[in-house]
Amino acid sequence: MKTEHDMMRIYDPENDQTWEVPRQKVTSVFAQVTERWVANVLVPEAVVRELVTPDFLEPVPTQAGYVLSLCAIFMKHAAPEWAPLKMGPASRNCALRVACRDTRDGSDAVWVDHRYSDSLLVEALAKLGFPEVQAKLKVNTQRDFYGHRIMEMATADNMIDLHLVEYPDAERVHGKAFVDTETFEDYFMAGVRSYGPANEPRKATIVDLHKRSDNHFEAMRRYFGVLRTAWGNWQVDSVYRTVNGLYEWRYEGDVTW
Repeated sequence: MKTEHDMMRIYDPENDQTWEVPRQKVTSVFAQVTERWVANVLVPEAVVRELVTPDFLEPVPTQAGYVLSLCAIFMKHAAPEWAPLKMGPASRNCALRVACRDTRDGSDAVWVDHRYSDSLLVEALAKLGFPEVQAKLKVNTQRDFYGHRIMEMATADNMIDLHLVEYPDAERVHGKAFVDTETFEDYFMAGVRSYGPANEPRKATIVDLHKRSDNHFEAMRRYFGVLRTAWGNWQVDSVYRTVNGLYEWRYEGDVTW
Protein backbone atom coordinates (compact mmCIF):
# COMPACT_ATOMS: atom_id res chain seq x y z
CA MET A 1 0.00 0.00 0.00
CA LYS A 2 1.26 3.49 -0.84
CA THR A 3 1.96 5.72 2.13
CA GLU A 4 2.17 9.48 2.38
CA HIS A 5 5.95 9.31 1.92
CA ASP A 6 5.58 7.33 -1.33
CA MET A 7 3.81 10.19 -3.10
CA MET A 8 4.96 13.52 -4.51
CA ARG A 9 2.40 16.31 -4.36
CA ILE A 10 2.26 19.03 -7.02
CA TYR A 11 -0.17 21.91 -6.63
CA ASP A 12 -1.64 23.53 -9.73
CA PRO A 13 -2.77 27.04 -8.66
CA GLU A 14 -4.39 27.81 -12.02
CA ASN A 15 -6.88 24.96 -11.61
CA ASP A 16 -6.69 24.77 -7.80
CA GLN A 17 -5.83 21.09 -8.03
CA THR A 18 -3.26 18.94 -6.24
CA TRP A 19 -1.75 16.00 -8.12
CA GLU A 20 -0.21 13.00 -6.38
CA VAL A 21 2.62 11.29 -8.26
CA PRO A 22 4.24 8.04 -7.06
CA ARG A 23 7.93 8.38 -6.23
CA GLN A 24 8.95 5.76 -8.76
CA LYS A 25 11.83 5.98 -11.22
CA VAL A 26 10.86 7.09 -14.74
CA THR A 27 12.88 5.82 -17.70
CA SER A 28 10.19 6.00 -20.37
CA VAL A 29 7.19 8.22 -21.11
CA PHE A 30 4.33 7.31 -23.46
CA ALA A 31 2.00 9.88 -25.00
CA GLN A 32 -1.19 9.83 -27.03
CA VAL A 33 -0.67 12.81 -29.32
CA THR A 34 -3.53 14.69 -30.94
CA GLU A 35 -1.32 17.01 -33.01
CA ARG A 36 2.37 17.42 -33.73
CA TRP A 37 3.39 20.65 -35.44
CA VAL A 38 6.78 21.56 -36.90
CA ALA A 39 7.71 25.12 -37.90
CA ASN A 40 11.00 25.35 -39.81
CA VAL A 41 13.25 28.38 -40.21
CA LEU A 42 16.49 28.78 -42.14
CA VAL A 43 19.31 30.04 -39.93
CA PRO A 44 23.01 30.88 -40.28
CA GLU A 45 25.44 28.03 -39.67
CA ALA A 46 26.79 29.82 -36.59
CA VAL A 47 23.39 29.48 -34.88
CA VAL A 48 23.15 25.70 -35.12
CA ARG A 49 26.79 25.31 -34.11
CA GLU A 50 26.16 27.39 -30.99
CA LEU A 51 23.06 25.34 -30.17
CA VAL A 52 24.57 21.90 -30.78
CA THR A 53 27.20 21.60 -28.06
CA PRO A 54 28.50 17.98 -28.32
CA ASP A 55 31.58 17.93 -30.53
CA PHE A 56 30.61 14.55 -32.01
CA LEU A 57 27.36 15.91 -33.51
CA GLU A 58 27.55 17.57 -36.93
CA PRO A 59 24.48 19.64 -37.97
CA VAL A 60 23.07 18.48 -41.31
CA PRO A 61 22.06 21.22 -43.80
CA THR A 62 19.30 21.06 -46.40
CA GLN A 63 19.67 22.20 -50.01
CA ALA A 64 18.85 25.73 -48.83
CA GLY A 65 21.00 25.79 -45.71
CA TYR A 66 20.70 24.94 -42.03
CA VAL A 67 17.27 24.43 -40.50
CA LEU A 68 16.13 25.13 -36.96
CA SER A 69 12.79 23.47 -36.19
CA LEU A 70 10.28 24.28 -33.48
CA CYS A 71 8.53 21.00 -32.71
CA ALA A 72 5.21 21.41 -30.85
CA ILE A 73 3.41 18.38 -29.45
CA PHE A 74 -0.16 18.47 -28.18
CA MET A 75 -0.79 15.48 -25.93
CA LYS A 76 -4.19 14.11 -24.98
CA HIS A 77 -2.61 11.86 -22.35
CA ALA A 78 0.93 11.09 -21.20
CA ALA A 79 2.26 8.82 -18.48
CA PRO A 80 5.37 6.91 -17.38
CA GLU A 81 5.74 3.32 -18.52
CA TRP A 82 4.55 2.02 -15.15
CA ALA A 83 1.25 3.96 -15.17
CA PRO A 84 -1.94 3.77 -17.26
CA LEU A 85 -1.62 6.07 -20.28
CA LYS A 86 -4.83 7.92 -19.43
CA MET A 87 -3.50 8.84 -15.99
CA GLY A 88 -1.80 11.97 -17.31
CA PRO A 89 -3.76 15.09 -18.26
CA ALA A 90 -3.63 16.90 -21.59
CA SER A 91 -0.63 19.14 -22.19
CA ARG A 92 1.12 21.17 -24.86
CA ASN A 93 4.87 20.92 -25.27
CA CYS A 94 7.66 22.22 -27.49
CA ALA A 95 11.40 22.27 -28.10
CA LEU A 96 13.90 23.56 -30.64
CA ARG A 97 15.45 20.85 -32.78
CA VAL A 98 18.44 20.47 -35.14
CA ALA A 99 19.04 17.44 -37.38
CA CYS A 100 22.56 16.06 -36.95
CA ARG A 101 24.91 13.26 -37.86
CA ASP A 102 26.91 11.40 -35.22
CA THR A 103 30.49 11.60 -36.49
CA ARG A 104 31.53 8.63 -34.35
CA ASP A 105 29.56 6.12 -36.42
CA GLY A 106 27.80 8.13 -39.16
CA SER A 107 24.30 7.55 -37.76
CA ASP A 108 21.48 10.08 -37.89
CA ALA A 109 20.74 11.91 -34.65
CA VAL A 110 18.96 14.98 -33.35
CA TRP A 111 19.89 17.77 -30.98
CA VAL A 112 16.83 18.73 -28.94
CA ASP A 113 17.33 21.85 -26.87
CA HIS A 114 15.48 22.51 -23.60
CA ARG A 115 12.01 20.97 -23.51
CA TYR A 116 9.02 23.04 -22.35
CA SER A 117 5.44 22.25 -21.33
CA ASP A 118 2.33 24.03 -20.08
CA SER A 119 1.76 21.23 -17.54
CA LEU A 120 3.10 21.57 -14.01
CA LEU A 121 3.31 17.79 -13.73
CA VAL A 122 6.48 17.74 -15.85
CA GLU A 123 8.33 19.20 -12.86
CA ALA A 124 8.17 15.72 -11.32
CA LEU A 125 10.11 14.09 -14.17
CA ALA A 126 13.57 15.37 -13.22
CA LYS A 127 12.97 14.35 -9.60
CA LEU A 128 12.14 10.84 -10.78
CA GLY A 129 15.22 10.35 -12.95
CA PHE A 130 14.01 11.56 -16.36
CA PRO A 131 15.62 14.52 -18.21
CA GLU A 132 14.16 17.87 -17.23
CA VAL A 133 11.12 19.39 -18.91
CA GLN A 134 10.41 22.97 -17.87
CA ALA A 135 6.86 24.08 -17.03
CA LYS A 136 7.32 27.51 -18.58
CA LEU A 137 5.22 27.36 -21.75
CA LYS A 138 2.25 29.54 -22.68
CA VAL A 139 0.13 28.56 -25.68
CA ASN A 140 -2.61 30.41 -27.57
CA THR A 141 -4.57 28.69 -30.34
CA GLN A 142 -7.53 31.06 -30.56
CA ARG A 143 -8.53 33.20 -33.54
CA ASP A 144 -7.24 36.73 -34.00
CA PHE A 145 -9.28 39.92 -34.49
CA TYR A 146 -9.85 39.06 -38.16
CA GLY A 147 -10.99 35.50 -37.45
CA HIS A 148 -7.75 33.88 -38.60
CA ARG A 149 -6.54 30.79 -36.75
CA ILE A 150 -3.34 31.45 -34.86
CA MET A 151 -0.77 29.45 -32.95
CA GLU A 152 1.39 31.23 -30.41
CA MET A 153 3.92 29.49 -28.18
CA ALA A 154 6.11 31.45 -25.80
CA THR A 155 8.38 30.40 -22.95
CA ALA A 156 8.68 32.34 -19.70
CA ASP A 157 12.47 32.55 -20.06
CA ASN A 158 12.13 34.29 -23.47
CA MET A 159 14.04 31.53 -25.27
CA ILE A 160 11.17 30.76 -27.69
CA ASP A 161 8.36 32.87 -29.14
CA LEU A 162 6.48 31.40 -32.12
CA HIS A 163 3.69 33.24 -33.90
CA LEU A 164 1.79 31.52 -36.73
CA VAL A 165 -1.31 32.77 -38.57
CA GLU A 166 -3.45 30.88 -41.06
CA TYR A 167 -4.41 32.96 -44.11
CA PRO A 168 -7.22 31.09 -45.95
CA ASP A 169 -6.68 32.99 -49.20
CA ALA A 170 -2.90 32.55 -49.33
CA GLU A 171 -0.96 29.37 -50.00
CA ARG A 172 2.77 28.73 -49.97
CA VAL A 173 3.85 26.45 -52.83
CA HIS A 174 6.66 25.06 -50.70
CA GLY A 175 9.46 26.45 -48.58
CA LYS A 176 13.07 26.83 -49.59
CA ALA A 177 14.30 24.06 -47.31
CA PHE A 178 12.02 21.22 -48.48
CA VAL A 179 10.60 20.78 -51.98
CA ASP A 180 7.78 18.52 -50.76
CA THR A 181 6.41 16.73 -47.70
CA GLU A 182 8.28 13.50 -48.42
CA THR A 183 11.59 15.36 -48.43
CA PHE A 184 10.71 16.96 -45.12
CA GLU A 185 9.70 13.64 -43.53
CA ASP A 186 12.90 11.95 -44.69
CA TYR A 187 14.93 14.76 -43.13
CA PHE A 188 12.91 15.24 -39.95
CA MET A 189 12.30 11.58 -39.08
CA ALA A 190 15.81 10.33 -39.86
CA GLY A 191 17.09 10.26 -36.29
CA VAL A 192 15.52 8.24 -33.46
CA ARG A 193 18.28 9.13 -31.00
CA SER A 194 18.25 12.64 -29.59
CA TYR A 195 20.74 14.44 -27.39
CA GLY A 196 19.94 17.38 -25.16
CA PRO A 197 21.34 19.65 -22.44
CA ALA A 198 22.37 18.06 -19.15
CA ASN A 199 23.10 19.62 -15.78
CA GLU A 200 26.89 19.54 -16.25
CA PRO A 201 29.25 21.01 -18.89
CA ARG A 202 30.37 18.64 -21.65
CA LYS A 203 27.55 16.27 -20.81
CA ALA A 204 24.33 15.50 -22.72
CA THR A 205 21.23 13.45 -22.04
CA ILE A 206 20.17 10.69 -24.46
CA VAL A 207 16.46 10.27 -25.22
CA ASP A 208 15.27 7.98 -28.01
CA LEU A 209 11.92 8.89 -29.59
CA HIS A 210 10.01 5.84 -30.82
CA LYS A 211 7.02 6.39 -33.09
CA ARG A 212 4.41 3.73 -32.26
CA SER A 213 1.88 4.61 -34.97
CA ASP A 214 1.78 5.06 -38.74
CA ASN A 215 0.75 8.70 -38.93
CA HIS A 216 2.39 11.02 -41.49
CA PHE A 217 2.93 14.76 -41.86
CA GLU A 218 1.00 17.07 -44.15
CA ALA A 219 2.08 20.52 -45.33
CA MET A 220 0.18 23.39 -43.71
CA ARG A 221 0.68 25.75 -46.64
CA ARG A 222 -1.61 28.53 -45.41
CA TYR A 223 0.28 29.12 -42.17
CA PHE A 224 2.82 31.95 -42.11
CA GLY A 225 4.70 33.54 -39.26
CA VAL A 226 7.89 34.23 -37.36
CA LEU A 227 10.01 32.35 -34.84
CA ARG A 228 11.81 34.50 -32.30
CA THR A 229 14.53 32.90 -30.19
CA ALA A 230 17.43 33.87 -27.97
CA TRP A 231 19.68 33.39 -31.02
CA GLY A 232 17.69 35.54 -33.45
CA ASN A 233 14.37 36.03 -35.24
CA TRP A 234 13.42 34.41 -38.55
CA GLN A 235 10.48 34.14 -40.91
CA VAL A 236 8.96 30.66 -40.92
CA ASP A 237 9.96 28.79 -44.09
CA SER A 238 7.48 25.90 -43.81
CA VAL A 239 4.93 24.36 -41.45
CA TYR A 240 3.94 20.69 -41.17
CA ARG A 241 1.45 18.82 -39.00
CA THR A 242 0.57 15.24 -38.16
CA VAL A 243 -2.34 14.01 -36.04
CA ASN A 244 -3.33 11.10 -33.78
CA GLY A 245 0.02 9.51 -33.00
CA LEU A 246 1.39 7.31 -30.24
CA TYR A 247 4.97 8.03 -29.14
CA GLU A 248 7.46 6.83 -26.57
CA TRP A 249 10.35 8.87 -25.16
CA ARG A 250 12.93 6.52 -23.65
CA TYR A 251 15.79 7.83 -21.52
CA GLU A 252 19.01 5.99 -22.34
CA GLY A 253 21.43 7.72 -19.96
CA ASP A 254 24.01 10.46 -20.46
CA VAL A 255 27.14 10.90 -22.52
CA THR A 256 30.26 13.01 -21.88
CA TRP A 257 32.82 14.26 -24.37
